[in-house]
Amino acid sequence: MYALLVENSCYMAVGHLMNSVVSFLTGGEALAIPLGQVLIFVMITSYCLLFAKYKLGLLITYCFVFYWGFISNREFIIDRFGSNSWGLILYVLVGIFMVIMFLIGCFQPGKE
Repeated sequence: MYALLVENSCYMAVGHLMNSVVSFLTGGEALAIPLGQVLIFVMITSYCLLFAKYKLGLLITYCFVFYWGFISNREFIIDRFGSNSWGLILYVLVGIFMVIMFLIGCFQPGKE
C-alpha cells in the first residue's frame, strides 16, 4: 500500500513538473536578451571557432546562457517556477550536469 502511494505521488510530481516545463516553453512571454550582449557573444564565439578554441567556446557559451537564463531573467524564472520548486531544481541540475560534462571534456586528450 505504501509503495503504491509513493509511486502515485512520484507520477503526480513528474506530471506537475512536465506541465510547468511545457507552460514555460509555450508561454506567450519571452526571455529578454540585450542586443549588445548578443553581439559580444557572437564576436567571442566566432573568435573561438576561428582559432580552434572549441573548449573555451563551449565554456563561454555556457557562461552566457547561464547569465541570460538565470541571472538576467531571474524575475521571469521565479515568476514561472516560483510556486513549483521542481523547475528551479531541474534548472540547477541541468546546469551542474553541463559543468560536469565540460570538466570531463577538458581532461580528454584532444587538439586544444
